[in-house]
Amino acid sequence: MKYVLDTNIVTRLLKRDERVLRNLADVEPSDVGIPLLVLAELLFGAEKSERKEQNSARIKQMSETFPVLPLGLAVVRRYAAERAELERIGRKKSDFDLMIACTAIEHKATLVTHDGALKDGAIGRLVVEDWLEFSP
Repeated sequence: MKYVLDTNIVTRLLKRDERVLRNLADVEPSDVGIPLLVLAELLFGAEKSERKEQNSARIKQMSETFPVLPLGLAVVRRYAAERAELERIGRKKSDFDLMIACTAIEHKATLVTHDGALKDGAIGRLVVEDWLEFSP
């Protein structure tokens, strides 16, 4: 696994954002993972949208293209350790953000995100890229 995609990146992928498509062009689908919690966030968004069926179908297609990464015991243990460390140093992260980050760490993958809370360097082992940042 090379990349784990955060919700904001998958949302842009579903909207056919050229920056995301360009970065994915040279990557095998099997090298890209979607955390289960990202799928949960996407499905929640679809449920409350005006185009529920269309959005759900696009999410289903995406989840059949890229592996969906489950929440296993290793991710849960990593989450507990990382959350305790963040609390010790006075830094908080949302539970979903931290679980998504821990999924990337456990898969030894780069987390692709546009979320400033995950790009701030507070999670020591987390490697991040932002495919939505401006690049000349």
